[in-house]
Amino acid sequence: MKHSEQPVVVFDSGLGGISVLKKLVKEMPNESFIYYGDSANAPYGPKDPCEVRRLTVESIARLDVFQPKAIVIACNTATAAAQGALEEAHPCIPVIGIEPAVQRALQAHPGGRILSLATAGTLASPRYQKQLQAVQGLGEVVSVAAPGIVGYVEGGKQDRGGIIAYLRELLAPWQSTMFHGVVLGCTHFPFAAAEIQEALGYPVCFYEQSDTVARETQSRFAQLGITRCEEDRGSVTMMNSANNKEILGFVWRLFAAV
Repeated sequence: MKHSEQPVVVFDSGLGGISVLKKLVKEMPNESFIYYGDSANAPYGPKDPCEVRRLTVESIARLDVFQPKAIVIACNTATAAAQGALEEAHPCIPVIGIEPAVQRALQAHPGGRILSLATAGTLASPRYQKQLQAVQGLGEVVSVAAPGIVGYVEGGKQDRGGIIAYLRELLAPWQSTMFHGVVLGCTHFPFAAAEIQEALGYPVCFYEQSDTVARETQSRFAQLGITRCEEDRGSVTMMNSANNKEILGFVWRLFAAV
């Protein structure tokens, strides 16, 4: 197999990374992708960073048999905890991570008030704290851990009323505050954007980084000369550590959703 024809591994703690995979496939339809979600160990957000690092590195190691030409970490928590370790383990291929779009949101709303929703692990990470330091003085960032959204998506989005009630309670301290933008700092969260919007009760702009990750991946491939040039569309393979039909069926439904 030519190096350019080797697959791209896309990894997430569960189902959220499908939001990134969709953008990758849209930008690079000729590439082949293997999506691996670690739903058996989800959620990653409350776990110790060392545990997240171990789970991420071990999951990716199982996929080395496919000889990936790149690894996309489609999980903010795993990026913060494990990108460096994955780069050390795979020095010859691109390892591309994702982080909350705080700077992007503030650039769109200079001096504004931004709600940054993420997992506790992402918000506590040195990587996220460094981001906050870089945007000091550009506006106000209210960072809130929202682990319930991960459970809602991983559970098949079964209780819409329940997640809206959860979000209203979570955001009650800021009910008199108008946010100019909302950062979706976990790849699960775009699948609950409508519910977040309803809980807030007013129109708001959402910011997430899946399109940025797709463009960066495309750019890295062009620089390295590993873009798949065949005219035929590539393939998408879905894998999940939980390995049951219900989860895999829901993965495909998320992928197919507009």
